[in-house]
Amino acid sequence: MFKPLAWFQWLRPVVGLFPFTKTGIAFIALFGVAVWLYGIRRMDFVALAAGFAGALTIFVLLVCALTCASFLFFASRRAVTAGGSLDLSTNLPQSTGYHVRCPLWIPCVVAGWSWENAGRVNDIVSVARDKNRLVETVTPARRRIADRVARRFYVRDIFGLTEISWRRTETINLRVLPDRGMLTQMPPPVGMADGDDVPDPWAAPSGDRVDMRPYVPGDPLRTVLWKIYARSGRMMVRIPERSVSERRKGCGYLVIGNGDDAASAVARIVVERGLLGDDWRFGSDGVANYASETDEALEIIAVSGDVDSVGRAKNHREVSGLGSFIAKMRSDGFQSCVLFLPPDPASWDYVSRQTAGVGSMRIQVVIGVEGLRLEHDSAQGLTRRAADWFLRPATGSDPTLEEIKHMVSSAPGLCKDVKVAERRIGNLHRNFLLW
Repeated sequence: MFKPLAWFQWLRPVVGLFPFTKTGIAFIALFGVAVWLYGIRRMDFVALAAGFAGALTIFVLLVCALTCASFLFFASRRAVTAGGSLDLSTNLPQSTGYHVRCPLWIPCVVAGWSWENAGRVNDIVSVARDKNRLVETVTPARRRIADRVARRFYVRDIFGLTEISWRRTETINLRVLPDRGMLTQMPPPVGMADGDDVPDPWAAPSGDRVDMRPYVPGDPLRTVLWKIYARSGRMMVRIPERSVSERRKGCGYLVIGNGDDAASAVARIVVERGLLGDDWRFGSDGVANYASETDEALEIIAVSGDVDSVGRAKNHREVSGLGSFIAKMRSDGFQSCVLFLPPDPASWDYVSRQTAGVGSMRIQVVIGVEGLRLEHDSAQGLTRRAADWFLRPATGSDPTLEEIKHMVSSAPGLCKDVKVAERRIGNLHRNFLLW
């Protein structure tokens, strides 16, 4: 079966080594016509001189591009990223430490490179000259984890007539996390109650299973302390402590959808601050396992960038989805779950379906947005509106609180505890549903 894309990928290295661009080929044809048709056959010496001058100019530019490409080709073979690992944040220009030596004495050429990611991610790569080096600065567009980086090097002349390109692949541990923005100044969106050190004998047994007693018929076998039984032959079971205020076990879950980078940034802040409690779990759409350590949770947040809502819908039967995650956490004794959502109605509908019948587990929802667009109020003064525009210029993709309130109202069961976090200014709207 003929696959044009596969043939193009196979021919791309050969095409990249072809030194002329479409514009260059057009000028070569123009100068050839001027030399042969008008200069030689019609004896037009002006056209002959102009054609030879243009051809000589293209030849000089080609020699300069080939010379610079030769130096850069061998220099790029020795260039590597310092440390062999790279941690970046989305939508933030960062220096990677990758640099390539490039000679200064070659005129009329421009050299640089870009990242190739199989067409999925459009990272912005800028290359600046620092004396005789080309230094790389990258602005990642999407969070992810990768074990290699493919760079497409190019050398072209300043007129765009000649260009030579080639590909280099570097083995590196790349991790891209969501940019924190101003969320570092945000107040804690969730709070977990710490348990008392002194137990209360009259309280209900609703804490962690830290006490034990002899086994009686009817106790579940999963609570039996088998190590004690192996040593002493006595069957003992774990029972919950009776405390005045229990130490709640919290869990968090990141929902993937359109514009979920701000929601993943909120999840990153919550995980790094340890706001889920001492004993916690974290999961995400499209990721089969869950995390109980900070580094593991950050890995899940980074990997979730390669999952989209379509992939989630296709794979929810194969991997642990939100409904399975909540059921698992509830059976493990977790009383609270924090959901990190983007301002996407499709994601909200998905959550409302998956959380139906969660039982006694408390669901908290934190919607992460880049910023909020102000409502248009005709009674608002011109000075006030101008000040709001200069202080917080809104983009067309930013939602308003009224739009989020309308989206939330479609699932009344989840409206008990909903918060909105703005990454641009670090503001947290707690009880906006009561406005």
